[in-house]
Amino acid sequence: MCSPGREVLVITNARTDEPRSYLPQALSKGLAILDCFSRQEQELTAADLSRKLGVRVSTLYRYLAVLEAEGYIERVPGTGKYTLGLRLVELGGVSLSRIEVRRHGQGELESLADATGLNANLGVLYRGDTLHLAFAVRTDVDRLYSVVGRRTPAHCTALGKAMLAYRPWDEVRSTIERYGWRPLTPNSIRDFERLATELDEIRARGYSVDHGEVHPTNSCVAAPIRTQGGSVVAAISVSGPSQAFQGDAYRRVVEHVTSHADRLSLRLGYAERTPVRI
Repeated sequence: MCSPGREVLVITNARTDEPRSYLPQALSKGLAILDCFSRQEQELTAADLSRKLGVRVSTLYRYLAVLEAEGYIERVPGTGKYTLGLRLVELGGVSLSRIEVRRHGQGELESLADATGLNANLGVLYRGDTLHLAFAVRTDVDRLYSVVGRRTPAHCTALGKAMLAYRPWDEVRSTIERYGWRPLTPNSIRDFERLATELDEIRARGYSVDHGEVHPTNSCVAAPIRTQGGSVVAAISVSGPSQAFQGDAYRRVVEHVTSHADRLSLRLGYAERTPVRI
């Protein structure tokens, strides 16, 4: 992560999140520079980066020059700012293309969005968050909420809760203790007792619900995606204005989400249907 006031930067292992202090410092700092950019801060000056990293600007320019030459960052014309470069888009495409659930999932997302008239989403768990891998947009909901690569605290989202429900409780608890609750609205879960109760309910009914936990006027219904053997590897959902999830419409949404989740699981080698209780 990009943190202020830290001259020596530490990169963590992608599998375990354990520190990898043996990494060359130049590589560590280069990766830390890339980590400073976010959806909220898409453009940063050298001074911004210097402040975030606790590294002198004169030192930082050497790393910026290399990253720019290799296409990992670009200068924004006329602003003196840097932004992420197209080389990362290329590498992101390579990573996305190898994810089997995404390859098979896009067609199901389009079908689900057509059936419900709502936005359909596909996500996986990543370091305490729901990471969005694919989507299909059908409503006028802000596109910010349907962006590939978007990360949201998993316990706040229907997608995340549909996956957390099938993880060992000790793992769920330790993940939240590490990354924090990070509530997004007053409706967001922020205590272990409530989370444990909700995850039990999700397993019992076969799907999860978000009523204003990410956005106060939006709702979401999600169901788990399984691979051969039954492991939950992802989740699929629909999201939109809360009024679209009332009465009989709610039942239809649940039926569509769970049936499309079963279809996608079948594509991945899981032939059983998930029992659903509405």
